Amino acid sequence: MNAISAADEDAVLPVTIGTAVWLIILVALIARKPVLDENGTGWWIGVAVAGFVTGAGGVLYLRWRRARLARARRSIQE
Repeated sequence: MNAISAADEDAVLPVTIGTAVWLIILVALIARKPVLDENGTGWWIGVAVAGFVTGAGGVLYLRWRRARLARARRSIQE
């Protein structure tokens, strides 16, 4: 058996965790928007949005891929 764990095999768990972290960062940045704008760092919100959106897309793709691979494994076993 390969030494790769289930999380490493399909990457759903680490990508989901990373996406959740981007969401937390986004919420924290939105709460501090006036301070960010004052310091010229309001663009950080856009970075957090991009991180969250790409992460969410990654989670959707990886879940679809995991289901597709599971179907393929079942069809081979039959």
